[in-house]
Amino acid sequence: FDLLKHKLGTLRITQKSGKWIAQISVTIPTGEGTGLKVMGVDLGLKVPAVAVTDDEKVRFFGNGRQNKYMKRKFRSVRKALGKKKKLNAIRKLDDKEQRWMKDQDHKVSRAIVDFAKENKISIIRLERLANIRQTARTSRKNEKNLHSWSFYRLSQFIEYKAKLVGIKVEYVNPAYTSQTCPQCSVRNKAQDRKYKCECGFEKHRDVVGAMNIRYAPVIDGNSQSA
Repeated sequence: FDLLKHKLGTLRITQKSGKWIAQISVTIPTGEGTGLKVMGVDLGLKVPAVAVTDDEKVRFFGNGRQNKYMKRKFRSVRKALGKKKKLNAIRKLDDKEQRWMKDQDHKVSRAIVDFAKENKISIIRLERLANIRQTARTSRKNEKNLHSWSFYRLSQFIEYKAKLVGIKVEYVNPAYTSQTCPQCSVRNKAQDRKYKCECGFEKHRDVVGAMNIRYAPVIDGNSQSA
């Protein structure tokens, strides 16, 4: 309701899944901080998001196992309904699944922005999503999850929530962010979830990604696809 105190725009009434929904556009003034503290965020499947600040504070967000379990559950119910040719029930289930996924993205993005605020971060950096299909760690068993989970939506939620509190979001080139050693710059492939380098550096592979995203070359974030 605090949002309604700002300048109101178009009111749109829609009906979805038997419910009437009122959508109101609101214009909210935003500003960007002048600080230089940077935080990198790596998006993935097993770990939905990992953030690393420029003073090496690390936070993991979301529950990849729970997400995978829920996706399997929805898929199983959908398959059973398909055999019974219950098309309306399938549509309702699809709506329920989308609402659940969107809610997870809202929770993760809110937690990321809150973590940034706590650490006085001025800039959040994310991978440019045009290459997320290639850079996300894929395997045959999680391919279905990858193509149905919206990395793009999560990044958009992070961006607009960050803007509301004066934090800038920048997009970087994702090339080799999960392979390059943050300590000596040598490229190595992680073994399962652990990244090891000959120089002695060891970290969780997603932490390595977030560390490198902090300082990767910034590119135009307007041409994204997912």
